[in-house]
Amino acid sequence: MKLLDRLIKSILVMSISTLAVLAQNAKVEVAKRWTSIPKGCELVTPARTDDPVDIQALIKEAYCKGSGDMISEYTYVTNSIKREKDKKGKEKLETYTYEVFFPTLKSGTHTKGILVVTSHNGIPVPPAELEKVRARAAERTEKEEEKIARSNPQAPSADSTTVTGMRPLGVYARTAVNHETIGSKHSVRLSVHTFLQNCVLTLLRREQIEGRETLIFTFSPMPQAQLADNEKYLAALTGEIWIDARDRIVTRLVGWPLGVKESSPSPVKPSRDQSPPLAALPSERAPAVYVEMMRLPQQGIWLPRVTRINGADYPSLFDGITSDSNVTYSNYIRFLTAVGDVKVGQPTQP
Repeated sequence: MKLLDRLIKSILVMSISTLAVLAQNAKVEVAKRWTSIPKGCELVTPARTDDPVDIQALIKEAYCKGSGDMISEYTYVTNSIKREKDKKGKEKLETYTYEVFFPTLKSGTHTKGILVVTSHNGIPVPPAELEKVRARAAERTEKEEEKIARSNPQAPSADSTTVTGMRPLGVYARTAVNHETIGSKHSVRLSVHTFLQNCVLTLLRREQIEGRETLIFTFSPMPQAQLADNEKYLAALTGEIWIDARDRIVTRLVGWPLGVKESSPSPVKPSRDQSPPLAALPSERAPAVYVEMMRLPQQGIWLPRVTRINGADYPSLFDGITSDSNVTYSNYIRFLTAVGDVKVGQPTQP
């Protein structure tokens, strides 16, 4: 795994989807844009997927295939459902819907994303208030533009057309849930990249999923895995990782605590426009973590569809996080945008 370790260190894992979980206000952060081929993927070559599968090579390829930045070219909608249980086991739900977009500043720099709340607990934000929030978000973007102009950064160099290697075909969401109480802070992060880096994969079966051949692996944590504090729960998980045989990208990850059988069905796939109802995600033996990707056929890329961190059913697993945070992504629309100049393309049907 030394080559994979070097690959990990040379790639800056993106966090563009982190803000979608519990954010309640618009947020702007400046982020650098990927080159067409991430630096650590220049020497990665296609893996063998017919029998016998070269699993280690496939892990490296899947890591790179999900290291793109193309989500910054889209607007989309996220629906966030937060479920908590009180001491008597009574459940409380809180829902948010956000619109998300990634302005391109005039300097060419991309932001990490602006989130605007459009509804809370099913109640839409009044149009007048929504316009105010959007205006404040635009003002913050303009301030970032002025800040960058004052710093006089060097112009980004053009991508080399001679670079070879593994070109990304999508971007894995990296989701974080944070909770602060008096005197303590709790945090948990869910990243496909971390699972690929720190788990042993064993081929379980091949399946046709929506007409595409999919390799389904079981995963188990490596005994020597070096995990950040907010990812140490991974050492107590087992489950499945699905990899598309053609595009070599992780399309689904589902994990349970060790000892919890996978006898309940996988989470019901949500519709393209709605969050899945919690009734479709059974509490008994429900997954502790869940990630699902969706393919946009016109562009041939993969973007997030669902992420879930389930601390409500596994309150001792996630270092003090005892809520179930379930986020769906939908309504991807490709666009080109700059401050004061927005162009929106036609909606993409996944």
